[in-house]
Amino acid sequence: MTMLHSRAGAIPLEGLPITAEQQERLSHTLRCVPADHLRSLQRIVIRDRQVRDERSGEMREYAGGSTNAAQRGWRDLSPHQRRFWIMLDIDSFDPRQRPINNRPGGKHYTLLHELGHLVDWSYGALSWIMRNDPEGFRLLARQPHTGITQGTQERFADAYADLYFHPPERTRDDPRIRCILQSPPSRTAWTPHTEIAI
Repeated sequence: MTMLHSRAGAIPLEGLPITAEQQERLSHTLRCVPADHLRSLQRIVIRDRQVRDERSGEMREYAGGSTNAAQRGWRDLSPHQRRFWIMLDIDSFDPRQRPINNRPGGKHYTLLHELGHLVDWSYGALSWIMRNDPEGFRLLARQPHTGITQGTQERFADAYADLYFHPPERTRDDPRIRCILQSPPSRTAWTPHTEIAI
């Protein structure tokens, strides 16, 4: 079994084979986020571009990735139990399909976006922002999102990805990033924005 390396230890990589360079891109991405944000991640699975919808039996459109609960009753587990897995489409490594994931020496933006969902669901980050930072929630909610799935959770995941994808000087003044940094998962974890007072 292939293992990816992160601040939280080894994360299993399953599914379709990817190159050593692509594996290193995923490991590099995982090493850029706080260990606490990865403790709920059980594994990463690489899938083919088109997948059969389990409910309808029909082929689904390409979606980039998804975050999934590993078992029933996952909401009753503590945040540090490995209860989620991430699925990434093989085409997310194709520079024609996802150029943002294929920059030299860069990170895999789609993986960061899916990690944003994992952090939100593990720690209730978006719910906390909605209750404690209405202005931050409003800013997140009005941010455009280009993916197939829509909603504020997608916009939170985009902002989370932006936080770790771009250099701090680019996101330092972004109010979406500030509201994420003020939420509980970021206040107790290392972030690349150590100069930002939270």
